[in-house]
This record gives sequence, structure tokens and C-alpha cells, in this order.
Amino acid sequence: MAQHDSGHHDDHGHIQLEYQPSLPINNGKVILWLFLSTEIMFFSGLIGTYIVLRFGSPAGTWPGPHDVHVVEKLGALNTFVLICSSLSIVLSLEAARSNKASLAKIWFGLTFFLAFVFLFIKGIEYNSKFDHGIYPQKPHSQIYEKADIYYVSAVRTRLNELVTKWQTEDTELATAPNTAKQLEDEQQSATARRDALNGMSNRSEQENDELRQLTKRLPEIKAALGDLASKTKGLEAGSADRKVRLPIAESILNDFARWAELTAATASDDLVTRHKRQAAMEILAYQVYPLHRDAHAVSEYLRAEEADRNQEAAKLAAERAELHGNATAATLEALKALDLTPAPEPGADAAAPPSTNLSPEESAVLERLAAIDKRLAQTRHREEALDEHFAVRYDSNEHTFMHTGHDGHESEWHGLNDDYHWLKLPMKIPSGNMWASTYFLLTGFHALHVVVGLIVFACIIPLKLDATRANMIENTGLYWHFVDLVWIFLFPLLYLF
Repeated sequence: MAQHDSGHHDDHGHIQLEYQPSLPINNGKVILWLFLSTEIMFFSGLIGTYIVLRFGSPAGTWPGPHDVHVVEKLGALNTFVLICSSLSIVLSLEAARSNKASLAKIWFGLTFFLAFVFLFIKGIEYNSKFDHGIYPQKPHSQIYEKADIYYVSAVRTRLNELVTKWQTEDTELATAPNTAKQLEDEQQSATARRDALNGMSNRSEQENDELRQLTKRLPEIKAALGDLASKTKGLEAGSADRKVRLPIAESILNDFARWAELTAATASDDLVTRHKRQAAMEILAYQVYPLHRDAHAVSEYLRAEEADRNQEAAKLAAERAELHGNATAATLEALKALDLTPAPEPGADAAAPPSTNLSPEESAVLERLAAIDKRLAQTRHREEALDEHFAVRYDSNEHTFMHTGHDGHESEWHGLNDDYHWLKLPMKIPSGNMWASTYFLLTGFHALHVVVGLIVFACIIPLKLDATRANMIENTGLYWHFVDLVWIFLFPLLYLF
């Protein structure tokens, strides 16, 4: 019995337990998971902030994808590209574990290529935003949150800058020959005087001072002539563009910006006038950068404006006909002498009545007839401007305006900024600055992580990707899957809502 117990005890003495000194994964993977845990918290904060801002904004104010030139197809394509890159890096890992180094390198290289494709497509999207002025900027970008007097003033200021700049350039180009002639004459005179002074054996101190000044002045004249020639060449190169652009900018400035500003500055403060003031500013904003949500309201206002304009024109025409029928021959002759055809430009002062021997009653009739003709001319001019620069047909099915271009083809109205890209006018996008800040922040940080991935891929590709490199590929793949997962969250948030 004792022997049996002793033997049983000896059997238990041979049992040995093995303890794992650390986690059953390599140190590189532990470090990577710690890093990814911080990245998860970082992007969770960014995405959570975006969700709060997006769904906490007033109803109907957050820009839709179409409002800010977000193309859903490009976002979906980038999503597909990242998913394919995650698959290719998994295939590279499996090939490396099977010790197929060449195949692993092919799949790894494909992952690198797809990451580059993602950044290329993202660059196209960014470029589209920059071209349309949709980006955060300090102290103020082209985006305004609402159409108010500050917005209208910014549009007018931008148009004034363009018009003044081009008018100044035209003036400089026209005066350049005279300026060059004056500089050349001065150069010849200075050269002749310098040569004469150099030829004198005994010069006074005053003549020596004059010679020093001429020696200094001649290089300055030569440099000025060179600068003038270079500047004139540049002005001549841009003259064709100015010839086309200047009349357009002047027309938009006079027919839209100043009209909206004058309407908005109306002194009366009754309900109808306030509505007209706001509508005028909304019309200007829609002309510059049309938002689909505003199309119906703008269409209704344009119809109301057309009805008011036609009613006013009918009343003026009736009054003119009555005055014309009762006017004396002398009054009609004086009216004809005013030469109101072609019609005066809007805003121009009424022509002074000709010096004729008219009675006070005849002069009053003449002045009224002249004022009516001027008002009718302004009405026609406004209507022509709308036809030239604004959409002329509202499509109730598509809820948008259709515009007939210079080529006669009808297309969707995209606004003055799209029709004349060089205008770069301020535009109204409600919550646009907040959207631009969050969009570029989220996609910018994600793109930065993609760039880091590209750098890691570039460092690994030259290596032999056999079984000894499997852990390295696996850790890189974990990072890349995280980058892919972040985009899976960003895509619906930024492109679909």
C-alpha cells in the first residue's frame, strides 16, 4: 500500500506546466493594435463631431452633394478601389505565408497602385472644389451663409475690382506708345548730354554732378523701357479676353449687382417691400450660384416681377398715349428733339428738354413724357439683361432652370460662376463654410493616413516577401484595413446624406 502510494506520488512529480511570458502575439502586432486604438478614438471624435454638426444644423440648410459639387459616383469608385486594395493585401499575405515571394510582391504592388489611384481620384475631387471656390479660407472664403446686404456688397465689390482692373489695363495699353516715346526721347537727350559732358576736358563741379546723375539715370530709363515693353506685351496678350469679359462684367454689375443693392436699400419697411428686398438678394445669389432648393422660390418671384413689370409698362404706355393724344404740336416736336431712341442707359440722367418756347403746362407734359420713355427703356433693358444672363425657362418636372446658350442649345442653368469661370463671384451656400471645414478636415486626415500607407508600401516592396516577412505584411495589412474601414464610414456621411 505504501509502495503503491509512493509510486502514485512519483507520477505526479513528473508533471511540468509551461507559462507564456507575454501575450501570444508578436510585439509588432501589440504595438500596432495600441496605435490603432488611439486612431480609432481620434476618428471617432472627428466623425462624431461631424454628425452633431450635420444633424444639428437648421432643417434644410446643410448643403446637399449637388450644392457643393460632391460626385457620388467618384466616392463610390474610391470605396470600391479601397475594398479591392484590402483584398489584394490579404492575398499578398497568403502568398507570403506559402513562401511564394514573387506572387506576394505582385499582390503587394497592386495594393500600392490602388492606394495611389485612390489619392488620384481624391485629387480630382479636391480640384473641383477649389475651381468652384468651395474651401475654407481666412478671413473669408467665397462662400456666404445667406443672401444679405453684406453678400450683395461683396458681389458688387468683386465686379468693381474686375471692371476697374480691365479698364485700367486698357488705358495703360492705349497710353503705352506715348509713354515709350517719352522715355526714348528722354534717353536720347540724356545720352547726347552725357556724351557732350564726357567730351569736355575741363568740367565744373556742377557739370560733374550732372554727369553722375545722367550716368545713374540712363540705366533706369533703359530698365523702365524694358518693363514697359514686357508689360505692354502682356496687356496685348490679354486684350482679346478683356474685350469679351469687360462688357459682360459691366452688364452683370449694372443690371444685377447694383439693381439688387438698390432694391435692398429701399427705405420703406412694409411687409411687401421687405419681401421684395430679400427676393432681390436671393435672385442675385441664385444667378451667381443656383441651389436647387431655391429654384421654385426664385421662379415664383421672377413670375411676380414679370407681372409687375408688364403691369407697370401697360400703365405707362396708357398714360403716354393719353398725354401724347392731348399734347400740342410744339410739345411733340420738343419730345422728338430729345432723341430718346436708342433708349438711354438705366440710371442715366434724363435728357434736358430742348430750349423751346413752351408754356409751363406744355413743359410739364414734355417732362412727364420724357420720364415715361426713360422708365420704359429701363424696363426693356432689364428684360433683355435677364434673357442674356439668366435662365429663361423653369422646368417644373426637374425643378430647375433651363438656359439657352450662345450656341442655341438648351442646358441646365449652372449660374454665372460656371458660365463665366473667371468671375469667381461670392456665392450663397447655407452652412457652406462649416461643410467645407468638416469635409476637408475628415477627408484630409484620411488622405494623410493613405499617404502614410503609401510610404510603408514603398519601403516594403523592394524586400523579398517570403514567409519570413509574413508578420510585416500582416501588420501593414491591419493598418490598411483600418484606413479602409474609416472610409466606409466617411463615404455615406459625406456623399449620400
